[in-house]
Amino acid sequence: MKNKIYFLFFLFNFSLLYADTKSEFYNNRGKFIQEYIDELKEDRKKDPLINGSVVESLSGSFFVKMGKFSQDDIDQQALELCEEKGGEQCKVRFQSLMINPNYNRFASFQILKNIFKYAAVETKASYVREFENIIFLNLDQDISTEPFNCTRSTMDLDFIFDIIQSQISIYPVSFLNKSGLKFIVACDNISVGGTGNPEGAAPGHFDQSFGVFFLSIGKINTQIQNNSANIIKHIFHHEFYHIIDSTLKKIELDYEWKNLNKNSYREGHKANPQAPIKTDGQGFVSDYAMNNEFEDKAELFAYLITKNKDMRKVMAQDKIIFNKVKLMIQRMKSLSNDINGSFWSKIY
Repeated sequence: MKNKIYFLFFLFNFSLLYADTKSEFYNNRGKFIQEYIDELKEDRKKDPLINGSVVESLSGSFFVKMGKFSQDDIDQQALELCEEKGGEQCKVRFQSLMINPNYNRFASFQILKNIFKYAAVETKASYVREFENIIFLNLDQDISTEPFNCTRSTMDLDFIFDIIQSQISIYPVSFLNKSGLKFIVACDNISVGGTGNPEGAAPGHFDQSFGVFFLSIGKINTQIQNNSANIIKHIFHHEFYHIIDSTLKKIELDYEWKNLNKNSYREGHKANPQAPIKTDGQGFVSDYAMNNEFEDKAELFAYLITKNKDMRKVMAQDKIIFNKVKLMIQRMKSLSNDINGSFWSKIY
């Protein structure tokens, strides 16, 4: 059989990793993968020995090979195609009809050299501590990859890192190990084009996370001085869910979640971690949650963890929020059976 070759190439640069959700972009990716799956299934009806491989580059482009070769050989052919077309950091994402269990875009840290890497970025950072297999780092060199910038950390970290660690300790180790969270990285200040200077950020690779939570110590210190220390908890759990969400969803848009709404999302709402939970019965816990399904989930999760008692009252009055919480808990439990009644009773 003739070896089939095709690829989906996106002319996007690294900045798209931090841009607003682009529905057309994600729809094209999902459509491309579905067409690949459908074609491979049809070909296997004629010859069950046919394998396929989908390789993804750092830019988000997909490169595909199909043919009557071993899985290892077809993977190698797809990787070579990606590199031939100029793809950076090519990785096998799908092996025939299954997601490659070894695929990841996680960041890394070389402790002996104090080198922190994620995506195309390599910078200096210092080891501070480790808790439940999550490494805390102090950024020693600015990260500048427009529109995401993170300045090196010069401030005291212990108090803020202690709060973050206390929040991590809420979760079962079995859940943490599968959540995707790998690093907590301290910066003095963070800037993200189009969204200003947030207290925290968890940039991702399109639909997968690098497993990094960047924390703006300067912005958080300002909140602490204004007696708003609890904002750290909200910010952490909000960004943590972005990481969890990418672990759960992988490639597709979340139509299951969006279909729970009676009102459409509308971009343009600014984040306000100190805002009380909305009680208007419209299915959104905050104005910021109304931007898109990703912020909707992250906001709901942050309130569910930090204001669980209040959330239970809202759930009793708002059927949409009740159904969203139900779906979220089901998904979390798919990562660990320890997300059970005992877990939720602890944070009540």
